[in-house]
Amino acid sequence: MNKKKLKMKMDIRVTGVLLALVSPALYAQSSVRLSGSIDAGVAYVSDIGNASGHQSAWQAKNGDINISRWALSGNEQISNDLSAVFTLTNGFSVMNGTAAQQGRLFGFQSWMGLASQSTGTLTFGRQFDEVVQFVEPFALGGTRYGGTAFAHVFDNDNLDNYTRTNNSVKYTSPTLLGGLKFGALYGFSNEGGGFADNRGYSFGLGYQYNNLDLGAGYFQFNNASNLATANTNGAEPAGAPFNAARQRTWAAGGLYHLAQVAVGLILSETRLDKATSINNVADTAISLPGDDVRFDNVEVNVRYAVTPRWDISAGYTFTLGRFATPTGVRYPKWHQAGIVNTYFLSPRTDVYAEAIYQRANQLGGTGIQGAQISNFSRASGANQFVAALGLRHRF
Repeated sequence: MNKKKLKMKMDIRVTGVLLALVSPALYAQSSVRLSGSIDAGVAYVSDIGNASGHQSAWQAKNGDINISRWALSGNEQISNDLSAVFTLTNGFSVMNGTAAQQGRLFGFQSWMGLASQSTGTLTFGRQFDEVVQFVEPFALGGTRYGGTAFAHVFDNDNLDNYTRTNNSVKYTSPTLLGGLKFGALYGFSNEGGGFADNRGYSFGLGYQYNNLDLGAGYFQFNNASNLATANTNGAEPAGAPFNAARQRTWAAGGLYHLAQVAVGLILSETRLDKATSINNVADTAISLPGDDVRFDNVEVNVRYAVTPRWDISAGYTFTLGRFATPTGVRYPKWHQAGIVNTYFLSPRTDVYAEAIYQRANQLGGTGIQGAQISNFSRASGANQFVAALGLRHRF
């Protein structure tokens, strides 16, 4: 064997040894994780309404607290301070196996980007706005303490995260000195010659000091619509909770922790310009004649950890509406109160019992026919009561 061939063999062997030594280190710096949660149970509804009028029902339900979902998430360490990150999350119904979020494969969330401990996180994709990020943790709706059924009427302020923003670029700062944090999001319309046609943007701010957490956020959609004539490639296509020329929502809130108790307060307002329908309902959409609509919400809630395995949460929300209709201005009102009792069988599995009551007043002339607790069919009258037993498992 000549010297040239011998040298080539030695180079190949050395390279192989180096790859064998280096590859485990490279793979050790990357991770992909499968996780999720499943929520299912049985509920009694006092009034689900139908052509015959008032009707009660016992129903097998999915996601009365948290929508069932599974997620793939990944992290690759690029340097000591920088990582590539991604999350793909599919929402589904455990009762019938269908996909949630209008049948999208990863409709719950889908994004990727770069995360730095010193400079913040920049992500791209289908994402939640800053109201969800900075204010939702203080509410019962959207969290494990109350969830879906505790959403404010029609989830008008998105504190139960019904709405996601497509084509979005999002930045979240690291926690700064003094416990301050901020973020911003922009969702592109992707339309040539129509930069503002179905676009969205949002910004938020959070602050932590000792036992007090505070947050505020704002988001806006322009020409948000799921009509056939809409820009379906925009920031908020078929999943829009309202058909309106413009939607503007602000929210602020806080949570104060004291030993085993936490007390929360939320204030929010949503304004809709020229609204033609409300779509975030468990049955047919509610048609509106191009009204200018406003929802003002006040929520007070309490969370109490009775033991490390047992907690109770309760809340009350008052919503005042203003519907500027062709026949005059209407002021509907909603009162909603509820309680959830949760017992953890293990760190990943719990059973819960919940009861929610809603009363809707002065609906005449608004196009809304009755009370409606989120995730349930509209009542035929002004009152609706739900009692549910459920099981949740996280993996």
